[in-house]
Amino acid sequence: MDSSGGDPYRSHLAGDGEKDTVWRHGAPPTYDAVNALFEAERTQEWPAGSLEEVVQNAVKTWEMELSHKARLSDFKSVSPGRFTLSVNGGRARGGEETLAVGSYNALLAGSPLLAAAGAYDAAAETFASSHDLFRAAFPRGFAWEVLRVYSGPPVIAFKFRHWGHMEGPYKGRAATGEKVEFHGVAVLKVDEQLRAEDVEVYYDPGELLGGLLKGPKVESSEEDRGEVALAERLGEAAAVSASGADPPPRACPFLSSGKPE
Repeated sequence: MDSSGGDPYRSHLAGDGEKDTVWRHGAPPTYDAVNALFEAERTQEWPAGSLEEVVQNAVKTWEMELSHKARLSDFKSVSPGRFTLSVNGGRARGGEETLAVGSYNALLAGSPLLAAAGAYDAAAETFASSHDLFRAAFPRGFAWEVLRVYSGPPVIAFKFRHWGHMEGPYKGRAATGEKVEFHGVAVLKVDEQLRAEDVEVYYDPGELLGGLLKGPKVESSEEDRGEVALAERLGEAAAVSASGADPPPRACPFLSSGKPE
């Protein structure tokens, strides 16, 4: 029985096996937009039934389940109770933790430099906010393809490419319309049913985030800047009142001709 729900690259979207599945948004997702991007711009078109196609579709299915199924028990692409994910040699996360934080937080966690640069702070993002952030930046989707498979199961090593077009804003940066992409390698250990048991991903986050930060900063309005300045002054006043000290002198932000900090 077809369990793809009409999607040519992902399984376990429909059929009797999904009749009790709890979907995050109430129904199975559709991938028409990102499939169109994938088909138009992929660099490889693997033969049907080839190892490369099997690996590519298996990873797309896993990503779909992680992003859209609310319970780990509804996953069909991972080995029950044995799944772990690690990124760039970092701590391995179990299935429930990976599901709770989401794919973007799992892939972008562990680097204080990203947060310090204002590029991405996994500790400050939720599952929902992280997905909203990248959906806004890539309205046509974030396509993914296998470039090469180095070894077959049970330990599958492969190289991949991930890309999208920044046609929306990202963290205060305006859309550039440019293609943003990165490459990486992964080692996927699977069971006899090709369900993932252990996934290791290696890539350079700067390759992705550098492209998203290229756009000019979106200027806030005078009203927004005034509200921020007023909030800062009210906060200082409250702190001074609590301490009993005299407030420090400061130029009025509404009269200053300089740029806000």
